[in-house]
Amino acid sequence: MSQIEGAYLEDGKTLTNWDVFNHREVKYWITINEPNLVAEMGYMRGKYPPAHCSDPFGNCPAGNSDVEPLVVMHNMLLAHAKAVKIYRELFQAKQGGVIGIVASASMYEPLTENEVDQEAANRALAFKVAWVFDPLVFGDYPPEMFHYHGNDLPRFSAEEKNLVKGSIDFIGINHYSTLYAKDCIYSSCTYGGDRPIQGFANTTGERNGIPIGERVRNFVMSFVENITGGERFFVVPRGMEGIVNYVKERYHNKPMYILENGYSPPRQQDVQVQELLNDAKRVEYHKAYLASLARAIR
Repeated sequence: MSQIEGAYLEDGKTLTNWDVFNHREVKYWITINEPNLVAEMGYMRGKYPPAHCSDPFGNCPAGNSDVEPLVVMHNMLLAHAKAVKIYRELFQAKQGGVIGIVASASMYEPLTENEVDQEAANRALAFKVAWVFDPLVFGDYPPEMFHYHGNDLPRFSAEEKNLVKGSIDFIGINHYSTLYAKDCIYSSCTYGGDRPIQGFANTTGERNGIPIGERVRNFVMSFVENITGGERFFVVPRGMEGIVNYVKERYHNKPMYILENGYSPPRQQDVQVQELLNDAKRVEYHKAYLASLARAIR
């Protein structure tokens, strides 16, 4: 909503977000884009403002990577729910729109066929995706997070549970890639995978030195290369079907929109314009991902 800053109504009064809600042509509203990425990158890894983190996730002047992301997400979920309450009470009936939230949603597959790695993949999904949506659909955090975070996980009051539960008309996801997940409960891990904030799961794009898919760059996650030891985006079309099915099944086929998906090729030097316009890899990417989405829809 920052685009409305500096705008004014005809009577000279400053335009607010709530005036924007009266716009009858806009029917789809999003309160926050990728709150889970905001919490991770701003308060666990320290790569977004306010650049808070602690060892082993980074070297920041302030922060607690094990606790602050949980508090930040808690506050964002409450802020979302309060905005939705206002929209529903004052605008939705006459404006006729719907409102939701969008999460960054990678897919996770077990690194090996071992049961512990399958459980690690499930935890990775719960600690990154369900962390956002479980409270807004069911009224509280995923059971997996209660189990491993204990008292560090913020609690909703009874009133707050009623506020957050059901506070989305649709689920929004941004999906680009898929990673392997390795268990860190029964085996040693690095890069913070052995901590509750990561669900005791270490994620990687390689198995026995073989990448899960074609390696590509992504502007956002390239910030964490120095922590993870490699780029984090790979072309894995089957992951689209996997993440859509996961969300569909966990939230009982609630309306869902995919808001972001796309291909960013590796950086190249001295490339001619005509070569860039011959964008075959991007076409292949979208064909494959759309085919995967179609399988999930059927």
